[in-house]
Amino acid sequence: MTIRIILFFIIFIFSSSVFSTNIRVLDFQNVIESNESFFILYEKIEKDQVVHKKKFTNEELNLESEFQRIEKLNLILEPTELEKEIENYNLKLNIFNDKVKNFNLHYDKQINNLQNKVISIILDVLKKYSEDNNIDLILDSDNYILSSNSINITNLIKDQVSKKKIEISFEKY
Repeated sequence: MTIRIILFFIIFIFSSSVFSTNIRVLDFQNVIESNESFFILYEKIEKDQVVHKKKFTNEELNLESEFQRIEKLNLILEPTELEKEIENYNLKLNIFNDKVKNFNLHYDKQINNLQNKVISIILDVLKKYSEDNNIDLILDSDNYILSSNSINITNLIKDQVSKKKIEISFEKY
């Protein structure tokens, strides 16, 4: 009977170590956002936006004054003439909104391009890390409830990614 119990424990211990999974956790978003390349790109974007923001502010003020002018004309003009003024204003407003939309899309596209480059580098580093350390599974920190800090590799991956040179391709608007 004791041999059976001992045999059972030996099999249980052996089988659990054979089938154990080596898991690590990573705060993926933190690694992306803390990359220095983003800070450099954001600085470039802010510098490039200064002139354009002034132009947009001036255009917006002009549209606002035109809107106020139309409101004052509301009592004076005939309905057809007022309608023409409103259509003209709406056309200018739509053009302005399109300019702002294109302005924002331009910078969003550049941020997304850099983000894709950083993600690609992170995935390469993670792949190498998992191969070198026989890691079976790497989870994003948003996808688990509780873990030990000993399996969190965020800082390690951040350091390795920060050592990689990332080319920032910035296009002015």
